[in-house]
Amino acid sequence: MRVEELKHYGKDLLTIGEGSEIPFRNKLKLVPPVLRYLRATIGELGLTGALLLVREVRTEIQRVEGYDWRKLKEKGISDEHLEAIIKKMAVAKVMADTMGFERAAQLRQGLSHAISVPVFEEMFAPAHVFIQCGEGDFLPAFRTYYVAMMEAMAHNGLEQAEVVIDEADEFQLNVTYCAWAEVARVLGDPTYCYYSTCYGDEVFFPHLCAQAGFEFQRQGTLAQGAPVCDFRFTRKD
Repeated sequence: MRVEELKHYGKDLLTIGEGSEIPFRNKLKLVPPVLRYLRATIGELGLTGALLLVREVRTEIQRVEGYDWRKLKEKGISDEHLEAIIKKMAVAKVMADTMGFERAAQLRQGLSHAISVPVFEEMFAPAHVFIQCGEGDFLPAFRTYYVAMMEAMAHNGLEQAEVVIDEADEFQLNVTYCAWAEVARVLGDPTYCYYSTCYGDEVFFPHLCAQAGFEFQRQGTLAQGAPVCDFRFTRKD
């Protein structure tokens, strides 16, 4: 199998998510952690508080609909993709405002630990698939796939990135612009993006690399105030 033949090759993350066909068995595995997350949220706020949170999210979305989003749209983002990102960041903001940032992050990151691997494996591929495409070597196929994805992300105004290390045993890609972090910043705090979105990278990529004999490293993210979101993949000795 060639990496270019993988079903999501050359697509951006949101387009993959819209057309994703996660196998029913895998969907069932996502139900318990999602239910635990909802129960924990209700347990924290009470049923009435949880219903108020939903209402506040709707209010927040309506509040920012009139914002000037021209800078993001100039990057090429579609109205549909911008709306999806606004909704996700609005939930993160309202949760942090309602229960405190630390508790909101704790609950959301707990969900990420439970669902990021199966969800991201649908968007990328399991390690053994990249190893097969690379004829026994994970990195060449993974690099090709990831670069094609980031080119699609840039084309659709979602992220911009640059490859800064491209060697036989090491690959690093730096994200220099992220629509999720930018929307979170406009909503008041870019770290809304980190705890609700970026953190999933730090669950999935170490798992992926561990299956392939590689190590994932990150120094920071745009959402945390770093100049880039760095993704570094290094072959273990």
